[in-house]
Amino acid sequence: MKPKIAIVVVEASKTGFSVYAQDDDLPMNGYGKTVEEAKADFMEAYQEMLDYYKEKALPLPEAYNNGNLKFEYKYDIASIFMHFGVLDATQFAHKIGMNPSLLRQYKTGHALASDKQKKKIEEGLHELGRELLNVHL
Repeated sequence: MKPKIAIVVVEASKTGFSVYAQDDDLPMNGYGKTVEEAKADFMEAYQEMLDYYKEKALPLPEAYNNGNLKFEYKYDIASIFMHFGVLDATQFAHKIGMNPSLLRQYKTGHALASDKQKKKIEEGLHELGRELLNVHL
């Protein structure tokens, strides 16, 4: 059976990160001081859910795709800058042609980015990633 992609949202808070499945039919979440801890906590909750259904000899709900899920993580803007601490919001804003003050507001949650702005930030991050892949030392 082909793996089903399940979107998992990563959100930053003042005390750490929360991770939860975007699909309401996958009632799992995780928390940690780092993204890695939150993802590990989430995966533990997922495994516990699979174990529960197996232990009770219950059929897995359809959303679990027979336990064959692949998780794709979707970050909010604040969590990207917190998780990847090497990113300087001001310099990154200049790089992608965005007002630095506005990006800092998105970063702190004082303003919400439109879908167009989110796309611009995402494309900028992907371009930065491609540039970094071409670095040789």
